[in-house]
This record gives sequence, C-alpha cells and structure tokens, in this order.
Amino acid sequence: MTELLHAWAIAPAALGACCLAADRGRARWPDAAASVLMLVAMIDAALTRLVAPVYWAVLLVAAAMALAAWHRPRGRATSSHARPPAGMAVHTGLGLIAMAALELTMGHDPLSAGASAHGHHGGSASLMTLLLGGALAYAAFSALLLTRAHRRLDRAQLICMGVSVVLMAAASV
Repeated sequence: MTELLHAWAIAPAALGACCLAADRGRARWPDAAASVLMLVAMIDAALTRLVAPVYWAVLLVAAAMALAAWHRPRGRATSSHARPPAGMAVHTGLGLIAMAALELTMGHDPLSAGASAHGHHGGSASLMTLLLGGALAYAAFSALLLTRAHRRLDRAQLICMGVSVVLMAAASV
C-alpha cells in the first residue's frame, strides 16, 4: 500500500511541474527547477534509491533557501509582472521543506525503528504526528491560496502540490 500511495504522489507532482513549465507568462524558472528537483527526489525514493534520503533532504532544504533568496524583494528596479505572487513563492519553498521531511521517513518503518532502539513508540509516534500535521497544514495553506489564485496554472500547481504532500505523508505512515 505504501508503494501505491508513493506512486500516486508522483503523478500530481509531475503534473504540477508541467504546469510550472507551461507558465511562460512569468519568470518562474526557479520554481520550475524546484518542482523538478522534488519530482526527481520522489521518483528516486520510490523506484531506484540511488541517493540516500538524507542527501535528498539536504538538497531540498538548500533549494528552499536558494528559492527564498531568489524571491526576496530586490528594490524598485524589478518589474512586478515578471514575479509570481508572494504566496506562490512561499508555497513552493514550503513544499521543498515538506518533501525534505517526508523524504527522511520514506522507505522504513519509523515506529518499529523507534521501538527497537528505545523500547517504546513515543518519539516515533510524535514524529509521525508532527509530519502528518505539517502535511495537513500545507494542504490547508494550499487550499487558502487556491481561493485567492486567479490563474488556472497557479490553481493547478496548488492542487497538485497539496495532494502530493498529503499522499507522501500517508505513505510515510
């Protein structure tokens, strides 16, 4: 069941990456690159496991920081029509962080690992609760931005990333 949920999470992530690539009306190549990075990390975690999850997590967090630096206000010289709305930039950055956290939990049973190492489930269960809560908060943020989005490609990306994160979280449990 976990593999099926993980595979289902890849499909909306791929669709979201395509929506960003198709958005030629804005300078969104950093967001598209971040989306492709998330997609590659998800595919590797689901199919090949060529890269350890901790390395993917580090790369995804570094990409979130680079994306935040890219989207920082640059003064009056920057044209506002070339930039995505601030909510979309925050959404993509938070998506990278969410995927980094979920990447670390994929591929093993954290409850049994915590039980064997410490003799109880408390730490691992609270970690899973935190991850599920974070995924649901991200989905709620996606829904909030969805109510404010006016462009079809923005709405499609919001839906795809929200669904993908929730499915990844469900696969992690």
